[in-house]
Amino acid sequence: MNIQVQCCGIVILLLIWYFSVRQKTLGLESEKLFLINMGVTSFCVIMDITSIVAICNQELLPGFLLAFICKTYIVSLVWVGYFGLVYSSTDFIGTRQERRKKNRIYTVIVLTGTVLIYALPIHYYLEGEVVYTYGPSCTTTYIFALLFVLATLYKVGWKGREMNPKRRRAIVIWMCIWVIAAVTQFLNANLLLVGFASVLGMVILFFELENPEANLDRETGAYNAHALGEYTKLLYEKQKKFSAMLLALDEAASAGKDSSSAYTDITLRGIVRYSDRLENVRVFKTLERELVFLTNDVGRMQEVYEEIKSFVEHWKEGVGDEQSKVSPCYVLLPDSSLLRSVGELFQMLRSFRVGKRENPEENSIILDQEKIGHYKEREETEALIRSAIEEDRVEVFYQPIYSTREKRFVSAEALVRIRDKEGRIVPPDRFIPIAEKNGLISQIGEIVFDKVCAFIKANRLKEAYGIRYVEVNLSVRQCEEEKLAETYIRIMERYRLEPDCINLEITESTSIQTRKNLLKNMQILIDYGVKFSLDDFGSGASNLNYIIDMPVSIVKFDRDMSQAYFANQKAKFVMEASMRMIHDMKLEIVSEGVETEEQMEAIVALGIEYIQGYYFSRPLGGEEFLQFVGGRGASAMQGRQQ
Repeated sequence: MNIQVQCCGIVILLLIWYFSVRQKTLGLESEKLFLINMGVTSFCVIMDITSIVAICNQELLPGFLLAFICKTYIVSLVWVGYFGLVYSSTDFIGTRQERRKKNRIYTVIVLTGTVLIYALPIHYYLEGEVVYTYGPSCTTTYIFALLFVLATLYKVGWKGREMNPKRRRAIVIWMCIWVIAAVTQFLNANLLLVGFASVLGMVILFFELENPEANLDRETGAYNAHALGEYTKLLYEKQKKFSAMLLALDEAASAGKDSSSAYTDITLRGIVRYSDRLENVRVFKTLERELVFLTNDVGRMQEVYEEIKSFVEHWKEGVGDEQSKVSPCYVLLPDSSLLRSVGELFQMLRSFRVGKRENPEENSIILDQEKIGHYKEREETEALIRSAIEEDRVEVFYQPIYSTREKRFVSAEALVRIRDKEGRIVPPDRFIPIAEKNGLISQIGEIVFDKVCAFIKANRLKEAYGIRYVEVNLSVRQCEEEKLAETYIRIMERYRLEPDCINLEITESTSIQTRKNLLKNMQILIDYGVKFSLDDFGSGASNLNYIIDMPVSIVKFDRDMSQAYFANQKAKFVMEASMRMIHDMKLEIVSEGVETEEQMEAIVALGIEYIQGYYFSRPLGGEEFLQFVGGRGASAMQGRQQ
């Protein structure tokens, strides 16, 4: 009976071999180790059959040859356990070098067991159809084989939380079958089950983990997203350079959703079939119905890009239904060594892919060192912003505003600053554009408004320093929020702050919906008692129509406009005309960017109500600002006027 069981095992292994080699593979480490396990298991079953035949015909064989055959079989059992342990290590966190270091220890153990098994004596039992071996050599086999099996169970069962759950489950089942078979065979030596248990383990691994078809996308024939992650991880672990290209097909807005999606699927299948002709190029389909091309030939991706682009253009020309057309977008990474990890690779491709979607004029982009450097800088700045918010490193600086009529400081503009973890101030032009793009500016704006209200209340700015109000900037993103007014009123009420202590600065928005929400919020806040200024007039961000539309009480000439007044005759005429028009509308003006005494005197002569600039003071931290407006700054201004 034993030999029949082993023959069934051989048939099963042959079927697995057939289905394993008929599909294309990626050459992943787990794939290679599975094939090694298959080879060792096949050898083990063949030697099991051979040893049974040898024992049954022992009178025809020299003693040393019979011992060698039988010992080779039981040695192969130990090696099956060894490779099972090595296979289970592929999912564990750590570098390839760390795994190899541990595998070297396992190798020393398996070689020690092999030497002992060959050195120790072995005995044979043959009675009717019952055939088995026993003795010190076999006992040593059980010890070492079970050592590897138990080590695998411990590693996977108790230490394998970072493993793929599916792989973990399959290996545990495999090892448990092995243990049950080994214990059964140890207690009943005439049941030779260990070899067949190894075959069952291969069946489980194949159907659960290593079936090549599991790495393929059935719709297109490309490798799937899981295979993409595993393959790129392997390339980075081996420190192999490669090139990558992401191809996305944006569906036409004019096309029906069903027809456009169907055309996209057909096109993707066509591209994959065409790509099979390209040498040394692997194609993967992502979860978002995009294709990723990888090649180990770093210099070849440009050629692949040209070929795929040409194919897509010809494909589109052959489609009659114009409404089903799609627009291709390409993101190329010529050299993977520019990025440090798989996560960085996917994040980079996805980020630039989204950027191309928002700016579709140019449908391809090549990621060079400069672009990647800018991207990483943005990511670092975004992380800096988030940590500054979480760790309360957002600060408010105040720049005093001088009244030309009262000849004193009567207000201030609140300006946001953040510090890095070393306490250094981060330039606003570095973090504000990024915060506006990713939406963090709304959170920053609310923090700033809260701090300003707390500062006004705690220091009694109006009563103690004559600062009637503080100007606080509103970003375009904040203006989009429907509950902006409700949030800001709630903050002012929390500090029991008079609403006329606050002046909110707005800039022009071209979005109709943003303007609609802004007007709604402005009216609620104006009714509550808050006033508004139009910021950056003259920068191109604001115009006269916007002044007419928005219920503002103050218009701020930006620094460029103020400086141009002294350098350009045409700019002088424009500023004077704008000033007269604004004054005719009964609005007040703040001139920003005044830096010299001559500029200050000229602005005063024009009749502009307020001046702000470095001539008086740079933006100051809270305590410095209080010292400035409370004595030092006021005294300096009186000295200048005298």
